[in-house]
Amino acid sequence: LAVGSLPVVVFAMPESFSIFSTVVLAIFIEAMPFLAVGALLSALIEVLVPSDRLLRFIPKNRAAGIALGIAAGTILPTCECGVVPVIRRLMKKGVPAHVAISYMLSAPIVNPVVLASTWFAFPGHPSMVLLRLLFAAVVAAVVGVIAGRMRNVLAAPGVTVDASCDCDEHQHGASTAHRGRRLLAILHHGAHEFLDMGKFLILGAIAAGLFKTYLPQDTILLFAENIFLQVVGMMLLAILLSVCSEADAFVAASFRIFSPASQLAFITIGPMIDLKLIGMFFVTFRRKFFWVLMVVPIILVLVLCLLAGVWL
Repeated sequence: LAVGSLPVVVFAMPESFSIFSTVVLAIFIEAMPFLAVGALLSALIEVLVPSDRLLRFIPKNRAAGIALGIAAGTILPTCECGVVPVIRRLMKKGVPAHVAISYMLSAPIVNPVVLASTWFAFPGHPSMVLLRLLFAAVVAAVVGVIAGRMRNVLAAPGVTVDASCDCDEHQHGASTAHRGRRLLAILHHGAHEFLDMGKFLILGAIAAGLFKTYLPQDTILLFAENIFLQVVGMMLLAILLSVCSEADAFVAASFRIFSPASQLAFITIGPMIDLKLIGMFFVTFRRKFFWVLMVVPIILVLVLCLLAGVWL
C-alpha cells in the first residue's frame, strides 16, 4: 500500500493466531477479577483476622473439620481462579490442612452461583447438579483426609508478617494513623498475592489458548465413540481449556455429541485441576502433596463418572 509518496507495509495476522490471542485474552479477563478478589480476601484475612479468633471456629474432630471446609464453600463462594491465595493465607494463619484443602477443592463447585449455572446449562436434568455437588464433596473429603495425615503440605511453612503491619490488634483501631497503616498493609499483601499468582494465570491462559486453537477437531471426535474415552477426553479437555467454574457448565453442555457422564467429568475436574491452577499448586504446596493434588482427584473423578455413566 502507499499513502501519498510513502510506502506502507501491512502484515496480515494469521487467523489462527488471532483466535489464539482472543482465547488467551478471554481467559485472562475472565479469571483476573476472581484472582484479584481472592488476593484481596487473602490480605483481609492476614491483616484483620487474628489467628486465635480464626482457629476458635475449627472443630477438633477431623471429619467435622472436613465437613466444615466443604460447607464453607456455600457461604464463602470462591472461584478456582482466586482460591489458592486464600488457602495459603488461611494455612499460614494456622487453619489445619484437612479443612483448608477440602475448602479449596469444593468451594469453586459447591457455591450457589456455580450450582445455579449448572442448573440452567442442563435444564430438566437435576441429576447433573446433584452429582456435581456429590462428586466434588467426595473428592474434597478424600484429599482432605490425605492432607490431614501429612505433616506439612505448604511449600513455605510459617506465617509471613509484614513490617508495615507490626502493631498489635488494639493499636490498629486506636487512631487514623493506625487505620491508614492497616489499609496500606491490606493493599501490600493483596498486591503481593495477586502478582505472585498472576504470572501463573498468564502462563495457564497461554497454554489453554494453544490447545484450544491448534488441537484438531478430528482428534476430539475420535473420543466420541467410547464411554471411557469420552470421560478421559472431556477431563483432559477441561484441564487444557481452563474455563472458569461459573461458565464451564455451558461449555460442557455445548458438547452434545458426548454423554452426560463425560460432561459431568468436564465440570467436576475442571475447577479442581486446570492449567492455571497447576502452576499455582506447584509453587504453593510441597512436591509430595502437589502430586496428590494431581493424581487423586483425576482417579476419583474418572471412577465416579464411569459409574455415573452406567446410571445416567
